[in-house]
Amino acid sequence: MKTISLITLLLISIITNAQQTGRVDYPYLGLSFTIPPGWQGQETESGFLMGSHTEPGVILILPSDVNSLEILESNAHAGISDENGTHLQLSGNLDRTGSNGVGGTFEGMLEWQSAKAYIIGMINTFGDGVTIMVATSKEAYASIHSQLAKQIAASIQFSEPVIPPVAKQWGEALKGTRLKYMHSSYSNDGSYGDSGYTMGSSSSSEETIHLCAEGYFKYSSSNSMSFDTGGGFGSSSGNGKGAGEWKVVGNASGQAVLQLNFSNGEVYEYVITQDGEKTMLNGSRYFKTSSGEYAPDCY
Repeated sequence: MKTISLITLLLISIITNAQQTGRVDYPYLGLSFTIPPGWQGQETESGFLMGSHTEPGVILILPSDVNSLEILESNAHAGISDENGTHLQLSGNLDRTGSNGVGGTFEGMLEWQSAKAYIIGMINTFGDGVTIMVATSKEAYASIHSQLAKQIAASIQFSEPVIPPVAKQWGEALKGTRLKYMHSSYSNDGSYGDSGYTMGSSSSSEETIHLCAEGYFKYSSSNSMSFDTGGGFGSSSGNGKGAGEWKVVGNASGQAVLQLNFSNGEVYEYVITQDGEKTMLNGSRYFKTSSGEYAPDCY
């Protein structure tokens, strides 16, 4: 039985329900673009998706942290691949799109379905760039698809992102604080297995973020899992540490987002909310402290 991809399901939703048309503005991202005539779009978890009643295929606009044309070209030659059934390889030459973009035709699989696409990567001097993908089946692909990608690229305007008031408030509130997440669980099922009597199992995890007033942070996380059996004892654990610069920015919806920019290039992001007196990051409670033995380590 052939499965229907997530993109197909979202596309059905777009075409079935009235969605956005015309100019789309994301002031908190510093991004705006125009949806082509005859197409409708909606925001998704990963980006912006568009569909049409008359033209086959989908249009995707996705964020990109690449800030170099040379890296865009290198990535294009390497191809696009992920664990969700997408494997696309460059077919033909790359084209320059304006002064800040690179585009080309790609063929392969998109979410386990045979596909052909025109993809443009664009860099942004103000922050994150974008990737524009216009994709359809190999049989339905035509020159209109590359034209649509270039049309959207020409409509894109980058600007300095607007910082929402809530992000400014959290930026001040988090200066010189320590955020700590703790979770533990224990199971005592008392059962027999091939290796003997199982007494129980436990797991725990911690994450600590030191947000220094000077704009840098220290980070540590650990998780451990142990099991106790009649046949012996074993455990596995992982630890990671990093440091870099932190800031609070806004997302497309104007929410406050804590952004940790590690010196090795990794970026962690947490949507900040408040539940009464509780500080929540990505929906989980973090204890926010600032003094005594619970002060941040900023030395």
